[in-house]
Amino acid sequence: MGCILSTSANTTENHDKYYQNNEPTDPFLENKKANDLIEQTLKNNQKKDRKEVKLLLLGAGESGKSTVLKQLKLLHLGGFNHQERLQYVNVIRADAIQSMKMLIIEARKLGIPLDCDDPHGYRELFQCKRLLLKVKPLDLIDTNAAGGSNFLNDYVLKYSERSIKKRRAESTGQKESLSLDTGDGIYDKENEENSDKKYQVILEGMHSNNNNNNEDDDLFVKSSKNQTLFNNLDNHQQQIQIDQIAYSIKQLWKKDKGIQQCFMRSNEFQLEGSANYYFDNIERFSQPDYICTDEDILKGRIKTTGITETNFNINSTNFKVLDAGGQRSERRKWIHCFDKITCVLFVVAVSEYDQMLFEDERVNRMHEALMLFDTLCNSKWFINTPFVLFMNKVDLFQEKIKRSPIRKHFPNYQGRVNDVDAGLKYFEKLFLSLNRTNKPIYIHRTCATDKQSMKFILSAVTDLIIQQNLKKSGLL
Repeated sequence: MGCILSTSANTTENHDKYYQNNEPTDPFLENKKANDLIEQTLKNNQKKDRKEVKLLLLGAGESGKSTVLKQLKLLHLGGFNHQERLQYVNVIRADAIQSMKMLIIEARKLGIPLDCDDPHGYRELFQCKRLLLKVKPLDLIDTNAAGGSNFLNDYVLKYSERSIKKRRAESTGQKESLSLDTGDGIYDKENEENSDKKYQVILEGMHSNNNNNNEDDDLFVKSSKNQTLFNNLDNHQQQIQIDQIAYSIKQLWKKDKGIQQCFMRSNEFQLEGSANYYFDNIERFSQPDYICTDEDILKGRIKTTGITETNFNINSTNFKVLDAGGQRSERRKWIHCFDKITCVLFVVAVSEYDQMLFEDERVNRMHEALMLFDTLCNSKWFINTPFVLFMNKVDLFQEKIKRSPIRKHFPNYQGRVNDVDAGLKYFEKLFLSLNRTNKPIYIHRTCATDKQSMKFILSAVTDLIIQQNLKKSGLL
């Protein structure tokens, strides 16, 4: 009996719930609930947007954008982790070796006599050169720690003679900005992935093709067809070889007058911007189990591919910093991060007024930066977005104008020769003259690798941006 009563009660309850859940609803009330939910979501998003600052780091390749981001990490994220420090050790070791090889090769192309080419008058330097030219850096480093396939692709792109010849053959001599009229901004992802893979294929071909007689590729990338120099060596023997390579680089850098002359003309070819720092500190980098310092990482360079996003909390304000690769092949991706930008940080390598692009050695780097800034500054995407212009690498600019007159590359320059301030003001005015909007442009002269000066500048810039954001949100 109890069971019957229990069943009857449950059945009645379920019956009532059925009618409650399935009774006709008022369409007006349902629409109102939906609208209220949408409005609340929009309000929450607006509050979030007011609390979040989005900074976009832009500029041409090798301008120093990523170094600015590194400085922000040092200031607000506690610096670099152990994995990043190991990565830079391997990258710097490879770049140091290849940079010295590049100086040897380019000196011959420029007709600069090298002491190390004289086996009788400079026997030790001759032996150092021979040892260095036999070295295959990929046999000396942990390529996985260096960045895996991304590192290998960039390595081949920079150092393979085949890649260099391909770039020169495809050179147009035309300055190139970017198209901002692509509508949805979609690019061909399949082509992008194929492009990223092609240099890995080249590298594999160089390692596997024993019939390749290209001497320059053999010097820079290709493993020898016989057993490589460092195969089957224990750690102690390999460290001896690394020490010998470091010694050879040091001797060539300090004692070969031709190497120094070639370095002074490095604006005429592509050389790592921190090559002299690598050479001066090569003994440190060759130490076993060496871990990179903050300064090493600031000086080192790893190519930015795609768009990286880094979050900071500065003075109770959330900052989202987007760093986009600056080389031409990377710019098609920029449009994907143009929405709701609080401020654009545009970085210019002012010292590169006499250098040519890595991608096109017939185009001046400063000319390309000016065209790029013109397009971005006056774009509909940033019509009311303030710009901060970092005139970067002023330390290198100060040294360079002593030997490379600005007027040689910019005939309209009327300032005095060797006048650093006049030269900087000239380039600053060039960029400011391109602004056809009413938005403010704030200029800072920077050396992105200098921790103290960048700490002051970045603190001033972030404070300014926070104030601007508060005003824009009506909270100040």
